[in-house]
Amino acid sequence: MEFPDLGEHCQKEGCNQTDFLPLQCKCGKVLCRVHFLDHCQSSECELAPKPKEVNLKNDDQIFKCSEKGCRKGNLHEMLCGKCNKHYCIEHRFHPSCPEIDDATMAAKIEQFEAPRRQFQAVNQHLQEKITENIRKALQSSAKVKTASKIHLMRIKQRAVGPKSVPASDRVYFAIGKPQDMDPKPVKIIDDVNNLVKIETVTLDPDLKGSVGVFVSSKWSLGRAIDSICDSCNITNDNNKMGNVKLRLFRQLDGYCINPLKMDVEIGDLMKQEVLIEGDKLLIEYIDTAILSNLDENAQIFLS
Repeated sequence: MEFPDLGEHCQKEGCNQTDFLPLQCKCGKVLCRVHFLDHCQSSECELAPKPKEVNLKNDDQIFKCSEKGCRKGNLHEMLCGKCNKHYCIEHRFHPSCPEIDDATMAAKIEQFEAPRRQFQAVNQHLQEKITENIRKALQSSAKVKTASKIHLMRIKQRAVGPKSVPASDRVYFAIGKPQDMDPKPVKIIDDVNNLVKIETVTLDPDLKGSVGVFVSSKWSLGRAIDSICDSCNITNDNNKMGNVKLRLFRQLDGYCINPLKMDVEIGDLMKQEVLIEGDKLLIEYIDTAILSNLDENAQIFLS
């Protein structure tokens, strides 16, 4: 089936091809897609832009390269950010440009550092207000659950740990890192009757100086300590012969979590409420001799 009235013939001399989607130039001529672009850029079209004659010596609109011995010019000005002179693309990164003086460099650094300091100050003030509100809410029985969730969310936002731990097994704590490898002074209580019982255990919402860490609830206490050390870049020599060993302490009362039994699971400690998710814990070095002479039923507290 033919369509004799569909499309138009290309008006390019020697072509006369029928194009079903013809293109029309501003001058009124109809051309096929093969000859349209050539026609619009050639002298055949009356409305085509005329090429500009460039004279590097007489034309004031040509920007000459400032590099010594270079005769290149550009239609667009490209100023150097240091010396504010025009250079061609080849000499754009020229070594002859004078270095920025210390005062200018300090001003540029300050230009970028000022907003960062402002953000840090605002963020610190905001975190302090959140901490204060959580602390007040923890004292109210009606708001304690909500406050605990918010506190735990803050730890989760920046928590680190092995990505291989399933999300359903993760438990989160705020860890205080040791300042040095010196063994911390501790207090040993052999008689359980001398222990001061804490009637109510509350979370510490102040996360300043701590690192959010997650471990698996199915891990043993020893493996959890090893993982915390890996996540927080803490030197761990628990598996080596040495004078100090790492142990986990509650910041609330300085209580050492199972100083001798490292095979107890984290989940069991949480069921016994020895550990509470979201609690702030301290990991500290203690003398190996203390652990060697420690009675099985004795308890250790930070002095």
